[in-house]
Amino acid sequence: MRRNSSAAWKKAVLGCGVFALALVGGGCVAVEEPEASASVESEVPLESTGSRTLNISGQPFTLTWEDDFGGNLNAGQPRSLLNTANWTKENLGVNYEQQAYTNRECVTHPNNWNYCVENGKLTLLARKEPLDCVVWQQCTASSQCGTNGTCAATGYCVYDQNRNGVYDHEECAPFNGLANAPANGMQYSSGRIKTDEKVEYRYGYIEFRARMPFAELPAGATPPSGMWPAIWLLGANGAISNGGRDDSAGWPMTGEIDIMEYTQIRENSALFPTNEAMGFNALWREYPEAGEMAAAPGGWQANACSDWPNHGDAKCDGDVGGSRVQWPGKTIDYHQWHTWGFLWDENGFKIYIDNLPQNGGAPVATFTTGDNATEFRQPMYLILNNAVGGELGCLGWSGRSCTSSAQCANGAACSGGKCQETPSSCINIDWAAHGDKAKLEVDYVRWYHRNSGYPQASRAACQDSNGDGTSDNIIRNCGFNEDYTYHRSDLFFDGGQGLTDIINEGGTRGFVQWVRIDNGGWQPYSVQIRQEGFQLTAGTTYKWKVDVKSSAARTLPIKIAQAQDPWGTVASFNCNVGTGWTTCTGPNFTPTATGTYKFEIDAGGSANNNLQLYVDDMYLGTTANTCQPECTGKTCGSDGCGGSCGTCRSGTSCASWGHCTASTSTCTPSCSGKTCGSDGCGGTCGTCASGSTCNSSGQCTSTPPTSVRKEAESATLTGCFAEAGGDSGGKVVAFEGGDSICWSNVSLTGFTSATARVGAPYPNGEAQLRFNNTTIGTLKLSTATGGWSSPSLANISTAISATGTGTLCLVGVTHPNGWIYSVDYLDLK
Repeated sequence: MRRNSSAAWKKAVLGCGVFALALVGGGCVAVEEPEASASVESEVPLESTGSRTLNISGQPFTLTWEDDFGGNLNAGQPRSLLNTANWTKENLGVNYEQQAYTNRECVTHPNNWNYCVENGKLTLLARKEPLDCVVWQQCTASSQCGTNGTCAATGYCVYDQNRNGVYDHEECAPFNGLANAPANGMQYSSGRIKTDEKVEYRYGYIEFRARMPFAELPAGATPPSGMWPAIWLLGANGAISNGGRDDSAGWPMTGEIDIMEYTQIRENSALFPTNEAMGFNALWREYPEAGEMAAAPGGWQANACSDWPNHGDAKCDGDVGGSRVQWPGKTIDYHQWHTWGFLWDENGFKIYIDNLPQNGGAPVATFTTGDNATEFRQPMYLILNNAVGGELGCLGWSGRSCTSSAQCANGAACSGGKCQETPSSCINIDWAAHGDKAKLEVDYVRWYHRNSGYPQASRAACQDSNGDGTSDNIIRNCGFNEDYTYHRSDLFFDGGQGLTDIINEGGTRGFVQWVRIDNGGWQPYSVQIRQEGFQLTAGTTYKWKVDVKSSAARTLPIKIAQAQDPWGTVASFNCNVGTGWTTCTGPNFTPTATGTYKFEIDAGGSANNNLQLYVDDMYLGTTANTCQPECTGKTCGSDGCGGSCGTCRSGTSCASWGHCTASTSTCTPSCSGKTCGSDGCGGTCGTCASGSTCNSSGQCTSTPPTSVRKEAESATLTGCFAEAGGDSGGKVVAFEGGDSICWSNVSLTGFTSATARVGAPYPNGEAQLRFNNTTIGTLKLSTATGGWSSPSLANISTAISATGTGTLCLVGVTHPNGWIYSVDYLDLK
């Protein structure tokens, strides 16, 4: 559905693949398992049974997580907020889509919302309205900010291109710095939510009920074109910046499964007589084979293995190896509610529509996971979105054949036998008459797991260097045979080009990392194979080694270096590698400074163009064989070193396969008419968003907070930077005159004072507190507190009088000593 183009992906390849669109997107950590209601819904034709247990092909399954969006459909539930324990809103610019995604919910924005939980369902509503969401462009003058752009005191451009007196970015969902940034001047708004970092599971059975846009039009009516809703999955290893896991992979290495994708333009029988408006795609990257685009230097081909909507690619035609599924799409009655089932295990997955597996139904499509499609053996998270226009929303698929413009959307020109449609040309919605129907509606989403569990790959031998049964390797993906695709080495370029994949070599090696060097650049470090981000301790002695082979004999520089500036090397050696496996063992080393380091193999150099390398059994550990926690493939249970890979919430327990599963309690939770509070079984019916509390009726009601803390290190920083320390995990330093520390979307209503926690080795440092560019207070440190590296901290306060929501900034006033003070946080009371 959405092709990811993360920062990690951009540094790993220098081009896109066959989807040359605007591309999108182990560790020991607990999976946050949101509390879920499990109210039983009536078995009328529209509804499936909301049971905690299912039996599929003789195998019992138990409900692990769900969001029922308030309970039974059409039971009259009042408006409520999204459960933030389950969902995060996001905004990005992908696939030439024409909308901006906002943060507006019907509870707080009753007249212009894009998200609403009401009447037992979630609605994602598209609207015709221009929005300006880009705020990341730095500036020193408004002339740099384009039409109706203003250079704010924060040093970033804000926009009012629609001239409504509002800086729209405060209404936009956040952009997390991955994929492609949202654009300004978008002509539509809509909603997109994800469970990333909140609900992430491997395998199981996912079921949801949904209804397509314009369902309320009369039966037989051809709906307007332009809507593209989807419910889909991405790998939980996507490169988000604040993840608790090793989230380092880019698209398509994350894997993507579009369970439900619907392009409403295909309901127009004049354009698409077969009316195959509903389909799904399975997308991933794979070792390139002859004839594929991935064989070109520097460019992956994303494998779209369904022949909907464009007949798939080489991996789906039966002529080459790899996993595949062929499904030409499906005709549905878009007016009606339909139920999808997604049954996923270690062998692949199956898609069901209405005729569900627990009722003995047959799948509409089956996907078998091959050796190299390891993306589908890792945890994934859910995304629900309602796009407008774009690659499928308007083009149906680009370059469609035609003989006249009548065969093209909205009468677009037919030239050279191809429709000259654009990503917005088909949008023909009468927004005044039917805009309230441009919505994706979701009754519920449920995730079950097989009671018997799922197999895990065996731990690689390189995790235990001395064979005593205890993991002692700091490197988690040493043998590349684990279940998750974030267990791989990174490929980094400094003037080179190439590709990498995890492939099954067979024999005793099994899975290994394959690297192809398309352009070796001018230095060995132009192409780097590296593990990075592990902590080493000063004064501790380490040993290290790696197995390598090459398509031609060569010398490889291998080193341990700092993972940040100044990138100092603490150990290095050259290893002569041939066409057979060689164990490259480096000299023991002892770092002089505790810090974050990388294990790097420098594979570049102009003499190495078109060579291939294979890497296996990477090892880095202490000479004393210190136990290293091992949580590969697990999110709970023992880490092998006396600790835990994560804890399970109340009502669930850690299964033998390392994931939290529902307990077998006979208590039946009840959340009828409730969106929060107790479910009667030790769980809750949902949690309220910040700024609201659960009342006795089980509804979230707004309550003014008594205090709010704004961490300085989480703000937008201009001219200063964050580092460790302070009283709360981080502080901002190098704060000088004209520098700013800004927090967006801050409500000051009800607050009367602001207190900053600061420190400096000299007195009289001063900053102005500004709200939406208006100074509302001054924060001055009259007495010196101590040094910069570990300053003693003091509170300085100012009274404030302001209301509303906007951008709150600390802006430095010039000080004769340069730095004003270090800032830990700002408290509003």
